[in-house]
Amino acid sequence: MSAPLVDDIKQARERIRGFAHTSPTIVSFPLSRLLDADVRLKLECFQDTRAFKVRGAANAILTSRERGDVNHLVTYSTGNHGRATALVGARLGIPTSVVMSNMTTDDKRQALTDMGAELHLVGKSQDEAQAHAMELASRGMTLIDPINDPASTAGHGTIALEIIEQFPEVDTVVVPVSGGALASGVAIALKAERPETRVVAVSMDRGAAMYESLRAGKPVEVPEVESLADCLQGGIGLENDHTFATVRDLIDEFVLVTEQEIGVAMAEAYYVERLILEGAGATPIAAAIKGDRSIFGDHIALIATGGNTTTAKAAAVAEQHRRLLPERFQP
Repeated sequence: MSAPLVDDIKQARERIRGFAHTSPTIVSFPLSRLLDADVRLKLECFQDTRAFKVRGAANAILTSRERGDVNHLVTYSTGNHGRATALVGARLGIPTSVVMSNMTTDDKRQALTDMGAELHLVGKSQDEAQAHAMELASRGMTLIDPINDPASTAGHGTIALEIIEQFPEVDTVVVPVSGGALASGVAIALKAERPETRVVAVSMDRGAAMYESLRAGKPVEVPEVESLADCLQGGIGLENDHTFATVRDLIDEFVLVTEQEIGVAMAEAYYVERLILEGAGATPIAAAIKGDRSIFGDHIALIATGGNTTTAKAAAVAEQHRRLLPERFQP
């Protein structure tokens, strides 16, 4: 299974129209002043499912339907990919099952059942959830893989095409990394269309499977730990066919951020940008505030990947970290 090409990403853009919006890219004046650069936020938190995952899920499902092999959909997810699969499945009239670990929060479980998905709770990790989803697929369901499916990767790469159109000056794109489908799609598109553009990956500093796999030189399993960036949890698959190699070959920098730095980024989004972002979606802001200016250019796009957290949690995290914001950001 090979990684998609930029032509696959361009075809995906046409295929997913009607399922994924062209999300806005807005200037962040506070972050621009902080970095002395032109910093913009790519607001994927404004998709119908409040996260970017609908792009990859829609392209994977529609590609499978074109091949004529779609019946009952099944996927594994920490939340956002499950929501995306359930949304597309519902619009197409295809039943959907989502496998999640027992670590998943109640609000994410409820969101899936509200969308009509059949929920399976299995084990204490995404690796266990993935194994169960694979078992269901072996019985005849259609697997919509969030990590190791080139069609999903191609769908996510459409974000980069929009950034190039909306922000032609862009020279650095900062992208959260979990299984690597988003980072791979974005990097493939950028390196094909704008080879000089830097791609900076960011993840939490505990339980980051892609980062540890890169260090090991091969896909490895990593124990999951609780994190504000819970959507970045889970493995990349020991038989990973393309996202590991693509991230290894095309990502220019990999930044790890602490739980405190993620909390501060959520507070910056809440108080300064007036946005509710989940921890994973705030990690690019965390990387920016962390302030290693040498890895960024002068025109920086931060992909705010999702806003699927409760308002109560967002407010609580923001208040807890408010005093740690840079002085110029103090509300």
